Amino acid sequence: MLSKNNKITKNNYYLSSFFWSTLSKVLNAILGFVSIPLLLGFYGKADYGILSIATACNGYMHLLDLGMNTGAIRYFSLWKAEKKFDLIQKVAHTNITFYMIIAGVNAIGLLALAFWGESLFSITHAQFLQLRSCLFILALFSIICWVSTAFNQLLVSDKQMTFTMQMQCLQTLLKTALVFVVLWADLSLTTYFFFLTLLIALLIIPYACKCLKDKLIDSLRLGNYWKEFRIVLTFSLSLFALSIFQVTATQSRPILLSIFTDKGADVVAEYRIIEVFPLFIIMIGGTFSSIFLPKTAEMVARNIHSEISNFAYRWTRLTSILANCLCFPFIFSAKEILTSYVGSSYSNLSVWLVLWSITVLIQIHTTPGNSLVLAYGKTKPLVITSAISCIISIIINILCCRYYGVGSAVIGYLVYVVIVIVVYYGSYYKKLMNLSRLKMLSAFCLPTGLAFIALFFVRFIPFEHFPTGDFSERIDMFVLFLVKSFSWGIVYVILLSVFNFLLTKRRRTIW
Repeated sequence: MLSKNNKITKNNYYLSSFFWSTLSKVLNAILGFVSIPLLLGFYGKADYGILSIATACNGYMHLLDLGMNTGAIRYFSLWKAEKKFDLIQKVAHTNITFYMIIAGVNAIGLLALAFWGESLFSITHAQFLQLRSCLFILALFSIICWVSTAFNQLLVSDKQMTFTMQMQCLQTLLKTALVFVVLWADLSLTTYFFFLTLLIALLIIPYACKCLKDKLIDSLRLGNYWKEFRIVLTFSLSLFALSIFQVTATQSRPILLSIFTDKGADVVAEYRIIEVFPLFIIMIGGTFSSIFLPKTAEMVARNIHSEISNFAYRWTRLTSILANCLCFPFIFSAKEILTSYVGSSYSNLSVWLVLWSITVLIQIHTTPGNSLVLAYGKTKPLVITSAISCIISIIINILCCRYYGVGSAVIGYLVYVVIVIVVYYGSYYKKLMNLSRLKMLSAFCLPTGLAFIALFFVRFIPFEHFPTGDFSERIDMFVLFLVKSFSWGIVYVILLSVFNFLLTKRRRTIW
């Protein structure tokens, strides 16, 4: 049984990590909400699409991580609990060497794409020359960006996510300032992308200094303790196959759109427009993955089933409630938020935003279960399923993109998510963790059912008669989005309270 002080410390970890993670994501979302329309208008739809293609290509290179991000955090957390500090030091130093090697491979891949990849994309020669400049910039900063990951892993495993998120908040503020500098100084697309990538790379400075200060690592020297490092790498490689299909299912979507549609840059720009909102939801909901993993690794090490099951049921319910609060405003008011964001000419994308939001809602609720799966380290069935669902989603994306445009990417990803989640309920929950499938499903369906009931009641409110001010259409639509979201939120909270979802565990048990 945890002592009272231990419970307080545990709760403080969850609350502090979630607060700063959420603040970081909110600031990042605000940056996207402000910057994308400004940059879209400043550079034009096609040229802005070039930035999206470059970042998508670089994002796919993150497969080179080989699953080490999750594996390192898992083992650093376990070894800290077991007081194997010397082992942590050896693996941490070797981890820096590993990421420098990976960065070199990443840079070579980007340079190869810059020199010989023009035929891959449905863009003009002038647009490819801009894309080439962006790829050069990414290659230049690849070593710094990759090595900072090694320090981030040490901080997260030491339960210092609060610090990492505070640094990312500062980075987001600097990115926002950069956007206004672009508009004021009339910077070129390439110059903007250079300074943007530089800001991302500079995170290595506070991360490394914090690790040294807290003695998480004794120096910045490279290590070659490959025998000890192999323990982490072997486990991580089991996640690598899973990462291949997960990253491919997500990062390949804009790349496929740029290749198989007639106007690649334009369609990718539309993709980036609607992606902002689901990405914001995923960033906040997905924050729990990093928060949960150090804790679930300790639970699995202790192997106390009651502790594991209580965590799974409780946090699936809470994560589902959070996912509903994040997703339903965009499901209910997709047209309004798109109009306020980029203008009424893009409101036709609202149907795809609704479908994408529903997909994210389904995906996020498995976050606690996913953290337990990673802690157990048994991912073989999930790898096979991810491979099959990834291939299916890619085929759907390719076949449908000429008919549905950006919608083909959304439909393909929905199929991917549904297939993977079927495996969670069909295999992992019962066979691996000995959890009740019905309880896990209820933890998601009950609060989500209340969210739909709230949506049903709120739809009877005559929002079309909502008085608008003497502002622009985009401001009016944003205010209407807030009013509709707030109205739904009030009804949802009332229903949660009526059905005792907001009560303490003891009172809920009594009820």
